[in-house]
Amino acid sequence: MMPKLARRTVAGVAATGILVALAAALADPLGNGLQVLAQHRLIAAESLVAAGVAAVALGIAIGRNTSVAAPAEAMARAETEFLANMSHELRTPLNAVIGFAELILSEIHGQLGDQRYVDYIGHIRAGGRQLLAIVDATLDLSQLAAGQLGLDLRRVEPQAIVEECLQLVTALAEAAEVEVTVRSSIAPQVVADPDRLKQVLVNLLSNAIKFTRPGGRVSIGASSRGDVVAFEVNDTGVGMTPDQVVEAMQPFRMLDGSMTRAKSGIGLGLPLAERLVRLHGGELRIDSRPGHGTTVRAILPAGASHHTVEE
Repeated sequence: MMPKLARRTVAGVAATGILVALAAALADPLGNGLQVLAQHRLIAAESLVAAGVAAVALGIAIGRNTSVAAPAEAMARAETEFLANMSHELRTPLNAVIGFAELILSEIHGQLGDQRYVDYIGHIRAGGRQLLAIVDATLDLSQLAAGQLGLDLRRVEPQAIVEECLQLVTALAEAAEVEVTVRSSIAPQVVADPDRLKQVLVNLLSNAIKFTRPGGRVSIGASSRGDVVAFEVNDTGVGMTPDQVVEAMQPFRMLDGSMTRAKSGIGLGLPLAERLVRLHGGELRIDSRPGHGTTVRAILPAGASHHTVEE
């Protein structure tokens, strides 16, 4: 079993987050208003996310210390169960935050008046969506580590997947003033889970956009060589040193630097993408140079390997 001190520490971190969350949810100095309620629920959800991530990070650290670790299988199972429960508890208030924000923005019950209120609610909705994405990514990473994430494999057209991913990041690219283009892809069908493949490519595109300065360019395409299909994302961004590439592949790691510190996230995009690609039997390759941009290739086997394919 996990040592008593470790259990108390993990429980204490989670309990602290829950208490902060409850206080934020119950406090209402103005006494009314859906905007205030949504803001407080967002604070509550953010506190729970922070508590959960801290508890998971501590659990991982304990698991790596063999002198005090629980059996790896039991630790992974407990961690996944904890994250699944936390995910359920977080999704409810987060969906309420997002739903109330969208209801208010629709002005279905009347105009908000001051444009600043519209902007505030827009920020609340964006924050809720970001927290929900963090919750999902954390749970996915834990399930991958525990070997509990399955794939729904199908025959996928690379060009169609690439174009769909482009649509999903269009708003992010426009806000960042970065041009994103799709290269013509000449590649056969690939056997993959379409939702998980899109998750990988959207993560790669989002990272490329976030770390490319305004006026820069990002492109995506697919090609085949032998019995593999490579999805390639190129950018003209800040680039990374070899040591930074290694660090970026570690969960919960944020690279140092003025541009990277200014970007939101908790360092799960690349690690999650790499693990999802490996789950498909492929590999993720990164070529990068500071000041010269980055190229990331998600290389997948074209065949079904040992997996069952849904037609």
